[in-house]
Amino acid sequence: MKKYSKIVLVFLSLVLLSPASASENKGTSPTFSRTEDPVSITAEELQSFLGQETSRLGLFAAKAGKLSPIPFQVDKKDKDGQYILEMIKSGDKWQRNPQLPSPVKLEKNDEVTLRARDLGEKVSPDKWPSPQGLEIEVTDPINQGKAYAYLLAFSEPAPRSPVDLIEFTPEPSFFRSDDITYGFTDPKHPALINYIAFGRDPKSPTLLDRFKMRMGISIFFGKFKVEKNEEDIKVRLLAYTDGPLRVIILQEFAIDIMSGIKSPWVKRVSISYPNRIEFPNDVYIPFRPGLVISEAHATATFDFSENVSGSILYHPALPAPLVVDGAMSPAELNAPPEYAPWCALAGKAGGFVETLKYDDRIAKANIKKTFFYRDDSTYRDQYEYRPGSFGEMGMKITGMERLTGGTYQFTFALYGRKNFRPGDEKEFLQIEAHPLEVKIRPRE
Repeated sequence: MKKYSKIVLVFLSLVLLSPASASENKGTSPTFSRTEDPVSITAEELQSFLGQETSRLGLFAAKAGKLSPIPFQVDKKDKDGQYILEMIKSGDKWQRNPQLPSPVKLEKNDEVTLRARDLGEKVSPDKWPSPQGLEIEVTDPINQGKAYAYLLAFSEPAPRSPVDLIEFTPEPSFFRSDDITYGFTDPKHPALINYIAFGRDPKSPTLLDRFKMRMGISIFFGKFKVEKNEEDIKVRLLAYTDGPLRVIILQEFAIDIMSGIKSPWVKRVSISYPNRIEFPNDVYIPFRPGLVISEAHATATFDFSENVSGSILYHPALPAPLVVDGAMSPAELNAPPEYAPWCALAGKAGGFVETLKYDDRIAKANIKKTFFYRDDSTYRDQYEYRPGSFGEMGMKITGMERLTGGTYQFTFALYGRKNFRPGDEKEFLQIEAHPLEVKIRPRE
């Protein structure tokens, strides 16, 4: 009888305690923990501030109940949604873009950008340092955690954060931040990204040899072959904006496809953040290849230097991580060929997660996309700066002869930082997989 009494008491205690626990948890708010995301807002959502001079706008966040300025950036756009960048080239000199009005005022197509890591607590309007303001509420869709910032208007130049997270020099093109510094240091081949390191010091040993783009075609059933590589790409930097949160550049590219056939100059905008390298690419096909081309392929890879030795490479299709040591192990030789949506490289210096986005035409095309990997210190390439390949990773496309004519775009991106560890890729991958949700509220 005592045995059954104990069972009943345990059951009753569970029933009675469960509602109490639920009521205690009901009032707790989920923690907002997103740190790597940029947050971009179209100015059309900031209706009450349209027409305001941007110099009189300040962005604030609260920590421990105290509001302080946080970094943000306003980028101008024209009626067609194209960026109006701050600096343009005139002859051999850079000058302020004459298309930018003075003073600069907020217009509906403009873009306001801030960082998730700078967001803070919710505060009541009576604590705002200006009566004219908007509350920006940012929600993490994964756990519904919320964080806040306050855009305020002043009658004079607004208080601003002195933080400048990324800086840019146009010639040679170099991007510097506390997370990643990268650039194009070869004046003969300004389209080649050939330097990546962690931190702002451009003298740090590079982790990258170069970004490689290889393309080959066979014509008339292999009787005539053409091979092109990244050194055949021409580039011109036309304009840029070096803001406190991100650098936006406008470039134009061209490539000699073969004798007598040249690609047109293609303009392209790319955006770099302190923790992200974006490398967009265009493959121009002047006509339906299958009419004269029997086979066409392309490979795009990041070929790292010996300075990544000891790092591990991993992605969802791999049964186990691979060790980068300049020698192809049996596991590396038998790595699954499937191209994963991401792959990551992590080592003592830090690490990256690489992602690839491509346009719908590539996604729907009847072509084969496979994962490319080489870890071989003895490999020699005519087109490289440092001998050998260490953890070279990327994508190979075959069957391009089945494409139709036109320009195909794909973008490689590297997200990284010096304290990167395996598992950290989740923080970066969720930026696109689970974008933050933004609501704008006027003062109540």
